[in-house]
Amino acid sequence: MNLSTENIELAVKQADQFMNANGANNQQRINYCKLLKAMLTDYQNQYGEDVKFRLVNKREARHVFLSVHIACESRNPLPNHQEITKHLMGQRPLDLFWQYLRVRRENVIIYRYASHLMNYDSVRYVWRYMKDEKKTFVFAVLLRFVNMALAIIEPLLSAWIITAYSAADIQKIIILALLILGQGVLSSIVNYAASWKLRTAYASMLKRMQTELAERILKIRTDRMDKTGSGVFSRRLLTDTTAVVDGIDQLLAAATEGFRLVGILAGFFWVSPPMFFFELVMFTAYMLIQRAQSKSLQENDRETSAAGERHSGFVTEMARANRDIKLLHCEGSFMDKFSESVRESVDLASKMRFKSMYFILMRTQFISWTNFAYMVILAIMMSQFGLDPPTAMVLFNYNGKVYVCASSLSDLMSTAYSLGVAIERIYQLMNSPDYEYERFGTKHIDNVRGDMEMRDVYFSYRQEDGKENPVLNGINLKIHAGQSVAFVGRSGCGKTTILSLFSRLYDADSGEVLIDGIPVKSLDQDTIRGSITVVSQMPYLFNMSVRDNLATVKGDLTDEEMIEACQIACIHDDIMALPDGYDTVIGEGGVQMSGGQRQRLALARSLLRNSSIIMLDEATSALDNITQSKITQAIEHIRGRQTIIMIAHRLSTVINCERLFFLSEGKVVASGTHQELLENCEDYRMLYSEESDTQALPRPNAS
Repeated sequence: MNLSTENIELAVKQADQFMNANGANNQQRINYCKLLKAMLTDYQNQYGEDVKFRLVNKREARHVFLSVHIACESRNPLPNHQEITKHLMGQRPLDLFWQYLRVRRENVIIYRYASHLMNYDSVRYVWRYMKDEKKTFVFAVLLRFVNMALAIIEPLLSAWIITAYSAADIQKIIILALLILGQGVLSSIVNYAASWKLRTAYASMLKRMQTELAERILKIRTDRMDKTGSGVFSRRLLTDTTAVVDGIDQLLAAATEGFRLVGILAGFFWVSPPMFFFELVMFTAYMLIQRAQSKSLQENDRETSAAGERHSGFVTEMARANRDIKLLHCEGSFMDKFSESVRESVDLASKMRFKSMYFILMRTQFISWTNFAYMVILAIMMSQFGLDPPTAMVLFNYNGKVYVCASSLSDLMSTAYSLGVAIERIYQLMNSPDYEYERFGTKHIDNVRGDMEMRDVYFSYRQEDGKENPVLNGINLKIHAGQSVAFVGRSGCGKTTILSLFSRLYDADSGEVLIDGIPVKSLDQDTIRGSITVVSQMPYLFNMSVRDNLATVKGDLTDEEMIEACQIACIHDDIMALPDGYDTVIGEGGVQMSGGQRQRLALARSLLRNSSIIMLDEATSALDNITQSKITQAIEHIRGRQTIIMIAHRLSTVINCERLFFLSEGKVVASGTHQELLENCEDYRMLYSEESDTQALPRPNAS
């Protein structure tokens, strides 16, 4: 393709998808894509858009290679982008290099990074999930091998009984019939016992794996969760863990089939060495065909998995945003994006299936022609070399068993590869810096007072391309224990971010965030999260009953406590009007309740925690004035006993707070009571006047 701006963007997208599908971390992808775009743009500026270029991306056993070939005069672009290449190469300069191929007149830039597919560390890491069932698993494996040994003697018994029938040897027929019966009964019992033991071991492994992954996902830093999307985690938690268990079972089946194959080939050698060598050559050729299939499919498997992850995330968002899509009447544009997502996912999956179908055709054709040749050879050996019919029957039966084994072994390499992909993705989720976990300090406070402070705090949100979006620019503020305060200001001034820094959903870039005079980075998780309750503008309610939603924050919740909290939050009467009262299931996200009801139920849930600090982030935005007035009175009951921080666009909800902090451009530009800000802060006075023009604001209490 030529060096048009559109094709450059497409090439960058393809490189990013390939790296994502082949184990590169986020920073590697960002740096390489920046470099690739910069290099191609350099060539475009120098030689124009008509220059041809191509990407050649491939994966080998230990490394992944990304090559870009540009057909033009010799030009090394790397020195022009030393800042990017320095971050990309680190201490390994040989991983990125340029060369000029004079014969082809092509500039070639190659980037290489290490591949860790199914390495020892990741396999050992996943294997530990089997620790409680190792003995069961080993016993089941032994039973599988016993069953295969029983299967090996089946062709011999079949041939012998044919011989006995030919000789009309009744006694021998009865003995062999009993042996065949015993072999069949014992084989089925052993197979059942092995399968039962394996299912027990796999179930234990799957439960441990999914439980630990769920725990780890809950510990991942919020900014990492924001960038990754929910589809990735749901796919790895559900699909990849199941793929690991299924893959281990398939590999075990292949291993036992391999044992069976060895026994059958030994039987061949015992009965007829010439036919043994013929069978060995044919089997080797068959497995070479399968090796070619596996190598071909490996190029697409990771890319297909990555596309599936993205599509899964998109579908999850579609389900969650169903109502908003309808109300915004954006079904058309949303379906355009969905079509693009499903097209990418399905096309890649179909491409893999078509490749697989082609190789299946090759294998079945090979078996058909080999069987034909085998039968001809047996006929020749009987007519020319005196091979007796019973022996020919044994060899014929063994030949059929060889290709049964071969069919089971044919997918061994692709199974191992798919298992390796699933193991690597789970290992990556547990250990990759792309999924960095929250880290807390070790200092614990039994009874947090509720003093809160920020000293010269700066914070920026980091985008996927590495750019920063500054939000807080030197915040200084102090809140005393038991005080009720509010952060006010226009949208985007950093109000919600302050709450996130206090609760350590994010960490400040610089400066200090303190609770009770101690930096939050020094405090343990129980101290921070156990002493702070946040009620957001759009609180998440679980697809459970009202009672269970409330019990998530207090396992030993009594009916009296539950009803009291709901009465304070003015939601008790609404709950009692539901079909099953407190036992009514309210749907995912609380979809069976109105926005105001969800906010009041979330407020009741927060009151049950009885934490030292309560943060209300637009928590009354969906309430009518009468209900809001009742909630305000409820908050008045706890004032002085708990530190209360409020964020609200409606100033009517916060004008009675003891202190207001007015934020603008990431800084506290003024603070004081409502009246003090009206007198001393022009921006606050303007904000108050704008709201006064649309509604009558209550006067603040004299107190």
